Amino acid sequence: MKIFITGATGFLGQYLVREIALKHFDVKEIFILSRNSEFSKFSDLENVKLIKGDITNPQMIENNVDYNNIIENVDFIIHAAALYDVMASHSECYLQNVVGTQNTLRLIKNCKKLKAFFYVSTIAVGDEETYFLEEDHFPERKKFNDYYSETKYHAEKMVRDLKGLSDCKLPIRIIRPGIIIGDSVTGRMDKCDGPYYFMSVLKKHSLLLKTIAYLPLSFNPKTRLPIIPVDHCAQAMVALILREDFSLELKTYHLISSELPTIKEFLEDINQALCLKTQYIPVMKNPVHNSLLKLLGIPKELIPFMFSKLSYDKTRTIEDLPELKKSMYSDYKEKLFLYLA
Repeated sequence: MKIFITGATGFLGQYLVREIALKHFDVKEIFILSRNSEFSKFSDLENVKLIKGDITNPQMIENNVDYNNIIENVDFIIHAAALYDVMASHSECYLQNVVGTQNTLRLIKNCKKLKAFFYVSTIAVGDEETYFLEEDHFPERKKFNDYYSETKYHAEKMVRDLKGLSDCKLPIRIIRPGIIIGDSVTGRMDKCDGPYYFMSVLKKHSLLLKTIAYLPLSFNPKTRLPIIPVDHCAQAMVALILREDFSLELKTYHLISSELPTIKEFLEDINQALCLKTQYIPVMKNPVHNSLLKLLGIPKELIPFMFSKLSYDKTRTIEDLPELKKSMYSDYKEKLFLYLA
């Protein structure tokens, strides 16, 4: 088996490569695309080969010999590369997420032996004004609160459009991870993102908060955080590859922990980790509190997620990945809050 992976040098990608390389199935070669020819974090893995290239370039792969090797011999392609930053500009997100996916799909069409294509999307394609996102449903959206969600939405649409072509005989799997958080064992996280903004802000102002009994905050206490540890996400993706049946049906998977905390519960757990007793009073969105969040360093792009009504269908996901039910917040939250240490 030969696998080509984009985004392998990213946070999830590094876990994914190691999970594939160390599993017990026969992977002859893992080709990873990297703009940095000096990337050395896989130097201990004999079957990992670095391919110099960039998803934003039309051919993607710089060296023609490498390019021909990929299109002639690769069995699986995993497109995990993306710009994940809710504060990034439209041009940055569009180049990485839309153009990058477009170029990957062009590569796929030229591959001679490709058996399956895995595209890493996101649950952020869901419409925040609805209540339930089914696995196979692709919502019709025209309004977006950040450019990351918008460009990933259009990128997934391109993948779905490819599958809709009458001559497409390629098994396509769309992976929609939840908010990826740190390692469930070590707590390791590579950047401040998503719920980590709240953890960092409350830690930074912990001395002040110890003097405040009540603090109004814009959030819906019933909104649940759709999170998954990075290692659980990588393990689930590799399990899907191991169990691939190569059916031509388009399949979508929601990779989210089976037990999710509400924002209220999450804030209470941060309090416990920081020995705080502040009670956070949920209030509706308003300019004053939105400005307060911005002043604290919490991006305004996160506010809609703090009021999301969405829950996520996992019917097929649990059928094909029953072990995902074991990914529970109560089991790994202690490690998650090591970020505050």
